[in-house]
Amino acid sequence: MRINRRIFAGFSCVLAVVVGSWAVLGPLRGKIPTYLGDNPIVHAMIILTISLYLYFYITKPELAKRSARDSIKNLRALAAYILAALFIAGAFINILPSKTIAAFLGDQAGIIAVLVGVAIGCILPACPFIAYPIIMSVYAAGASLPGIMGMLFGSGTAFACVLSCDLTYFNSKMMGLRLLLTISTALVAGLLAYLTLTILGW
Repeated sequence: MRINRRIFAGFSCVLAVVVGSWAVLGPLRGKIPTYLGDNPIVHAMIILTISLYLYFYITKPELAKRSARDSIKNLRALAAYILAALFIAGAFINILPSKTIAAFLGDQAGIIAVLVGVAIGCILPACPFIAYPIIMSVYAAGASLPGIMGMLFGSGTAFACVLSCDLTYFNSKMMGLRLLLTISTALVAGLLAYLTLTILGW
């Protein structure tokens, strides 16, 4: 009995994802080469990506090639921004005063950390490839989890480029309404995160 190539490829790739993810999350955890990072979730994503493209290459070669070309094109377009963000994040870790971080974003700041976090997050670039490394560097410098959650919730809300697009494509009334609702939502989400983390004792 002849096995359908698509079914066989799909089964093999799913099996590879399941077994590979189990391996990197279990027995191989901490043993992966350092140039691939130390996060097992990332390793599982790499396995998923390779398996997905293998499936496409076996069943739809042209789709696999086109997808790979598009991905490389996007990577080239974002590479400069990502590199710049990583260097900025690295600088932040070393130049941000730990006392200032502790005072406004640390555990001792309490609920103020959420408010300051949302305020800082609002003016960060909307692109997560740029904003997230910066937020991570602030976290590494001593910011509390509630403060970081505030930064994540508010990320990019009032970034200059976003405000410019609001005015270019819409109008000041829509921009004001968007800012009011998104910032309010970020504040509410940040406060809920603070209460949740306080209750859980994190």
